[in-house]
Amino acid sequence: MQSLKENKLFKIAILILAVFVLALSVTVAVMASKNRAMRTADLSASQALESAAEEKASLEEARASEAQSYQDQLNEQSAAHASEKDALNQTIADLNKQISIKRAAEATTLPKPNPNPEPLPAGPSEIPDLSGKTIYLTFDDGPSPRTPEILKILKDNGVKATFFVINGGKYNHYMQDIVADGHAIALHSYTHDYAAIYASDEAYFNDLQKISDVVYNETGVRTNLIRFPGGSSNTKSKKYNQGIMTRLTQEVENQGYVYFDWNLSSGDANGNSIPVNTIINNCRKVPKSNAVIVLMHDAAGKRTTVEALPEVIAYYKAAGCTFAALNASAPTAHQKVQN
Repeated sequence: MQSLKENKLFKIAILILAVFVLALSVTVAVMASKNRAMRTADLSASQALESAAEEKASLEEARASEAQSYQDQLNEQSAAHASEKDALNQTIADLNKQISIKRAAEATTLPKPNPNPEPLPAGPSEIPDLSGKTIYLTFDDGPSPRTPEILKILKDNGVKATFFVINGGKYNHYMQDIVADGHAIALHSYTHDYAAIYASDEAYFNDLQKISDVVYNETGVRTNLIRFPGGSSNTKSKKYNQGIMTRLTQEVENQGYVYFDWNLSSGDANGNSIPVNTIINNCRKVPKSNAVIVLMHDAAGKRTTVEALPEVIAYYKAAGCTFAALNASAPTAHQKVQN
């Protein structure tokens, strides 16, 4: 009985031991599997990191290569530009050298004498005594870009003059300056178009009224002083209307106008850029009359007129002349009507 009980205990012990061994085996197997999984994960992570590192290194190498390529291109361009700059500087140096040689040659070459030299203005010893004469400087065809220049010269010399104006468009506001400086403003023409003005008596007076209105609108002045385009003796009007100047010279006076010609021409009507000395010498050809009405022009192309004006005024002053602006009672210097 005792032996059976011991056998049963022994079997139980063996069973417990077997269960323990089995549990231990399962535990070992599970732990081994986890270790293998962890090693596999660690290996994958390591490989991923290694791959990322290699990719980063490759990218940095590519960027470095690209940067070097750009730098090489810049260096090539800089070298090319430097070469072009050196070539350009050399070309400039060669041109400067040629210019210097040419100037040196010109400086040593005697100028050819002018076969028709412009006579020089008379010296102080040749100024005649013209005391008793009154100079009426008159300027046709303004206002223009020259008007402020003429006004300044007149103001600087204390001289009054007369301006026979046309429609100067954007320069019409200078009419105010003419009046403000104490000069006489007079009527010349609105269009200065001979074909239109002298087409008929009516056409002339329509043109005259238009320039009269412009002057009034700009200055508030109504003037009855006029000068015919081309003067009363002009023959161009024959092309458009036979005998019109004979009729107009009478009719303007009937309507209360006073017309003025001139008895001394500066010669600037002959074209633009008339030599300054030519204008000065023409202005010295003073007529016998004590009233000297000088024809000059205030137009964009009459720059030499402006340049000659100070010398002209100085000559008249040195000769003892006085200056005045025209008015309705001044001498008119009428010329012979030829149409």
